[in-house]
Amino acid sequence: MNEANRAALTAALARPMESAIRYELLPIAGMQEAACELPHGAVVTVTCSPRHGLERTLQASEWLVGEGFRVVPHLAARLMRDRAHLEQVLGRLAALGIDDAFVVGGDTERPLGAYPHGLALLEAMDGHARRPARIGVPVYPEGHPRVEAMALQRDLAAKAGLADYAVSQLCFEAAPLLAWREQQRRAGLSLPVYAGIPGVMEPRRLLAIALRLGLGPSVRALQRQSGWLARLLKPSPYRPDALLEPLVTLLGDPLGGFVGLHVYTFNRVAPTHRWLEDRSGLVSSPSATIEPEGRAVTSAGEPLA
Repeated sequence: MNEANRAALTAALARPMESAIRYELLPIAGMQEAACELPHGAVVTVTCSPRHGLERTLQASEWLVGEGFRVVPHLAARLMRDRAHLEQVLGRLAALGIDDAFVVGGDTERPLGAYPHGLALLEAMDGHARRPARIGVPVYPEGHPRVEAMALQRDLAAKAGLADYAVSQLCFEAAPLLAWREQQRRAGLSLPVYAGIPGVMEPRRLLAIALRLGLGPSVRALQRQSGWLARLLKPSPYRPDALLEPLVTLLGDPLGGFVGLHVYTFNRVAPTHRWLEDRSGLVSSPSATIEPEGRAVTSAGEPLA
């Protein structure tokens, strides 16, 4: 990374936490150790899986708040049973002082209750006395494996009036992100957007995640890279330098660029945080180590439908 881009990244990450960088964690075994590798007060988003439901996400959020993090729980619409359940969840978030939530559809095949998709949950939360001050929604620069592009665009247009920001799906190259951002700028999308990037991780795991999430263009981008198969067999980790470089000068631009980075860590926090510090020149101290609570392992991540 050249000095100009390093300076731009440093400036972007020096802004207030809510507009700079967010680390996504999975509420599974090892989450607490992973969180302790982050600086005190970091913004941490907590995913939600159909196996453990919203309760696991809320429990993890409670622990993270207690440790001084700024927490953004994922609220999966298909896992919300009814209005009473929604009232309970919003009440717990308010009691914890959580003022930011990320509304997704969730990846369970059938909804448990009255909210079959993210838009339905957004509508139910609209105007609610305990609605978090900020609500985010997902966007799909590389498309969705089960939803056609026109439907995604209509869904985004409907959500834009009910949300405060958007987060892109995980991408492994900049081109789809940049092309999508320009398309949305021309279409008049006013939501600030966080660019979703992977953290530092083993190449084999990276490819497995991409295949599971149906990220065809990014998988092809990985395959186009010289010696990609050989690198999959090596222990050296993947680092998203080539992805970050074209995005750096657009960070901090809420209109035509990206307000910040949303880092999909898959709980590989320590190498990812060190990589970002190295790229930006920032130095921060991790929070004190806390004894981890045992958790059952579940699959990593959830589709952001």
